[in-house]
Amino acid sequence: MTKDEKNTLNKIAELGCILCSEFLGIEGTPAELHHVRRYGTKRSTSPILPLCPEHHRGNSGFHGLGVKGFERKYQISCEELLERVSQKLGKGYE
Repeated sequence: MTKDEKNTLNKIAELGCILCSEFLGIEGTPAELHHVRRYGTKRSTSPILPLCPEHHRGNSGFHGLGVKGFERKYQISCEELLERVSQKLGKGYE
């Protein structure tokens, strides 16, 4: 991993959980990095969402509910969350 890649990942993590802050009104939750898998992409080149431990690995998160269950529960798609991350970073992230 290059220094620039590491800096980008750190900036994404520093945003905090994108779901908590943008849609649930909870600021400052620490974030883990969730790789959004797309058909034919490798994990290392996948776009990344910053999510708190519960929304990432918990029962009400991506790994607990699966992508479709997560999107249904929160009425938000991965693509919409990625767009919010991109807006917060101030550049075309995807």
